[in-house]
Amino acid sequence: MTSRRFFLYTSTDDLAASRRFYKDLVRLEQIWDEPDGVAYGIDDAVQFSIDYNPDAERATGWSFQPGWVYGLGIEPRPTSAHNSWSIPLAPRQFKEAVARLQAACTEALRPEPFWVGYWSYVVKDPMGRTVELSDPVSKAPADWRV
Repeated sequence: MTSRRFFLYTSTDDLAASRRFYKDLVRLEQIWDEPDGVAYGIDDAVQFSIDYNPDAERATGWSFQPGWVYGLGIEPRPTSAHNSWSIPLAPRQFKEAVARLQAACTEALRPEPFWVGYWSYVVKDPMGRTVELSDPVSKAPADWRV
C-alpha cells in the first residue's frame, strides 16, 4: 500500500450511492470497503474515507471554492463554504469520468468541462457536495486568452 500523506474524512447517509459515484463514475482507486464505510486513494497523496452516518447532513447549493467560483457566474453567490474538494485526474481518466457522469445525469455546474487555467468539471456528489474533477495536464483551448 502506498503511504498517504493527507487524509480526508466525510460521511454519507447513502453509502451505496457514494460508492457508485466515487468508484463507478469517477473511478477512484478503492483502498478498502466495509459495511459502514469505504476509502479511496487519490494519486499517492490522499486517502479519502466515507463513513456511513444515517444523520449525515446534505449540502445545498454550490460550495465556495476560492480561486474560481466568483468568476463562474453562480447566482446567488455562495455565502458559506460547505465541504467540497477537487480531484485531479489524468487526461484520459478525466474525459472518461466526465462522460460517465454526464451519462448518469449527475448534476453539474456547467454541461461541459471548462477552462480555468486547467480543465474543470464541477458536479455534486450524492450528498450534494461540490466536487471538482480536473485535468491539470491538457493544454488550454486554442482560442483561450489570459
